Amino acid sequence: MRALKMNPALNQRTGLWSALPRWVNSIAWFWVWVCAIGLALMVHLAFLMNWPDHFIHEDSAAYIIQAESILRGQYLEDMMKRPYGVAAFLVLLSKLFGPHILVFVIAQHLMSVGTALFVAGIVRFAGAPRFFALVAFCLAALHGRIVHYDNTIGAETISNFLVSLAAFIAAGAAFRKWPALPAAAAVGLTLGAVMTCRSAAIGQAAVILLWLVVVLDAGLLRRLGVLALAGFFASAVYLTPAAINLAIGKRPAGNEIVAAMAFVVGYSGDFEHGVHLDRKAQARGYVEQMRAADTPQGWPDTGVYQWPFGAIHRLAKPGDSEVDLERVVRDIFIETLTTPSTLYRHLTKHFLREMYFLLFDANSVARRTPNPQGYEYFMDRDRFPFFGSPTGLKSGQLVHDYYKPWWPLSRLLSADRLQLTLNRLFARGYAPNSELVALCCGVEVSTEYDDFPGPIWWLSAATLGLALVLLIGVPASHAGLVRWPTGRLVAGGSLMILLALASAAFPTFLVYGLNRYAYYVIPFLAGSSAILGSVLFDWLRAGAKSERAERGEA
Repeated sequence: MRALKMNPALNQRTGLWSALPRWVNSIAWFWVWVCAIGLALMVHLAFLMNWPDHFIHEDSAAYIIQAESILRGQYLEDMMKRPYGVAAFLVLLSKLFGPHILVFVIAQHLMSVGTALFVAGIVRFAGAPRFFALVAFCLAALHGRIVHYDNTIGAETISNFLVSLAAFIAAGAAFRKWPALPAAAAVGLTLGAVMTCRSAAIGQAAVILLWLVVVLDAGLLRRLGVLALAGFFASAVYLTPAAINLAIGKRPAGNEIVAAMAFVVGYSGDFEHGVHLDRKAQARGYVEQMRAADTPQGWPDTGVYQWPFGAIHRLAKPGDSEVDLERVVRDIFIETLTTPSTLYRHLTKHFLREMYFLLFDANSVARRTPNPQGYEYFMDRDRFPFFGSPTGLKSGQLVHDYYKPWWPLSRLLSADRLQLTLNRLFARGYAPNSELVALCCGVEVSTEYDDFPGPIWWLSAATLGLALVLLIGVPASHAGLVRWPTGRLVAGGSLMILLALASAAFPTFLVYGLNRYAYYVIPFLAGSSAILGSVLFDWLRAGAKSERAERGEA
């Protein structure tokens, strides 16, 4: 020791040698992440290459029409019943890169990979090892249903991106001690933005805000201040479109609230008693007929699932305006939710079952994702030449037309070789197939278009397992029965579970468990699954240490 103190050069060399393993480890993980992100981008690119003109699904037109109205200066005449957040995002992309549908889709694919990175960051912030953060990223970025809907214009991708960003900032404030007030303002702005894209995101917003207030290491007044500041900014952003409309004199076009209330009324409303009995009598026979056709496995397709719209139409009387019918539906909706018997029916007969369908691919409607080829109908019906849609591009043409690499990349990865690589990736469970397909190492997976439960089943099972571990393990650890992991893992796992459940609960409570709604759930199921792996790893490591200690004492 005295020699080291007297020889600074030797001391410096010793310090360098001790730091070398950490430096090598950091470099190795950097390249691991580069490869993982590159793989995710290649998979998303493979989907874009194989379906270069199927970017429009049943809800896409509303957002694109709004964006075109704004860009053409016809905003006052726009009468679409959608929040303006997605349209504003498309307008921003158009101003930055030009109004083209390929720009929109590429941005969605990039944001989806960003969502997976935010989820991985939350897992890492919670104290999980780097390996489990990598697992969370791969599960969130490579899921077939995620990649599928990233390739169509809608509110799904930007909503998940903003929710994960808000959760990432909240986790940074709670786990990494980021300044609380700036973080609260950022969380509020982000949540306000997501609610302008999708009003149902209010459940996820509430989860993030309440979680931050509970977990934040601060006094009560500071926590309440954080909640108030975040709520203020979220409300300000959310109300901005309405304020703009009021300032310029644009009349509100309405919203989809009546459509959402229609499902609750049809599925669970009491048509024998209560308000508007004369109107209920007009729809009673149809409602009883459709409810009698229900089975434990639900209805056979999305068309039949939407029968409550038929019930709502039968409530109307001659001469009724839209306002009159909206008032009737709202009255019955409120009656349904405030009457214990009808609310219980809705929770047990509809909500819990549809949650199960959605999370475990437990019926054909929740399980089977529409083949992208089926979007040709919407592509032909909803044409947007202003945005270059349809593009007219054929499968694989984007690579040959736009991939012009510099030497030596042209030698290492030519256009033909890149296309072949993308085709091989696409065949690993992403292409529509009626059977399970080989992934690697003898593992077979669902293609998301077949009649088999897909990977979401495993993610949901892992999330349920983590929830049980938290519910049982936390009280047991307080009683001294088991050794519990760090509090950050508990808090991070709770956030992932609550976000997953809130993402699934709103659409299944108000509508049903359509496979597209699983898009909102999968990234947070991925985070929960990774944290469960970290918890089990921590327990195994603690058990091994205790065994070694006992052997040493013996």
